[in-house]
Amino acid sequence: MSNQYHILDIMPGARAVMDFAVVKPGENVLIATDTLTNPMIAEALMIAADERQAEVTMTITKPGGLSWREGVDAPISYRNAVYASDVWIEVLPIEGQHFPRLQETAMVEHGVRKVCLFDLSLEDLASEWTHFPAPLMQFIARKVYDQWIGGATVPNTKLKTIRAVDDNGTDLIAKYDPRYAIHNGMVAKQLQPGQWCALAGATIGIELFAEADGVVVFDGLHGEEAYKSLPPLGSDVVYPLTQPVRWYFEDRRCTIEGGMEADVMKRIVAAGGPFATVLCEIALGVNPKAPITRHPTRHAGVTHYAIGSTAGRAPTPDKEYAPVHTHGHLLSGSLYIDGEPCIENGRLLALDDPEVRKFAEQFGDPDELLKEVRF
Repeated sequence: MSNQYHILDIMPGARAVMDFAVVKPGENVLIATDTLTNPMIAEALMIAADERQAEVTMTITKPGGLSWREGVDAPISYRNAVYASDVWIEVLPIEGQHFPRLQETAMVEHGVRKVCLFDLSLEDLASEWTHFPAPLMQFIARKVYDQWIGGATVPNTKLKTIRAVDDNGTDLIAKYDPRYAIHNGMVAKQLQPGQWCALAGATIGIELFAEADGVVVFDGLHGEEAYKSLPPLGSDVVYPLTQPVRWYFEDRRCTIEGGMEADVMKRIVAAGGPFATVLCEIALGVNPKAPITRHPTRHAGVTHYAIGSTAGRAPTPDKEYAPVHTHGHLLSGSLYIDGEPCIENGRLLALDDPEVRKFAEQFGDPDELLKEVRF
């Protein structure tokens, strides 16, 4: 099957991956892909790592999907290759790690740095969103992170309140422990040993909630193999929806309503046990160029929500474990932290922060860099 891209078209994107991973000469780089991924992507990544004078190993496996939900562990040969690497670049056909427990062990015990490439196409690697300056994205992410945690430290037990509202009927209020913000390794100035990040799309969010009440009405869904059976066929991003999908929350647990997309979600959740409907994530993206039709959770100001469990990633309590982590997202909502605006009508306010604009000047025209490109 032919395509319109030459490997030279995607090399800037492949080099951006190496920038994200901070690949240095002599380091061991593992490129882990599967048979669903276009082999040209792996080839470009290998060339880009070789340009950095790194030692490159590549693994190509059968599609793993979300096999961790069935308790499938990584093969020992794969596990050993991960542990031996300084940098692990995982190319995946959906938004979800194959082996999250392996990821935690690799990062915590072996100091591995990891970059995830979720459902990345040749078009993505050739586009401007993958080339967005990593230091600028980090600077934006830090602004959001600081607002969300509000200076919280380990001894601090005061809960913060997050509220999401939208003209589509969304009105959700949740209280969270600000010590448990998630940030994909993008609040440090560069990726450090023991951290990971999704290419060109840091997300900032919360994974531990004490309360959640209200309703979320989604514009789209993402991150499930089962969604590939829904239009547009073959993608784990479902947008637009044939009917709104609504999550009604009471005491952190939700009931799901909607059309055929909601029916698929109900089947996923039904197999997840008693905690499959517990709110376990609210997060947002920080890249103003990420395409919402393919990578909505990476786009600045798009919020996404999950129920179930983070399945091996702290801080979900073991007593609330559920083999489910299913998502939906809002494209144009507003979001407030303790009453202070973070997003207004889909616009991430950090993009207009004077310090962010000043920082952006070193990479080009702030007006162009921080202008949103949604499709």
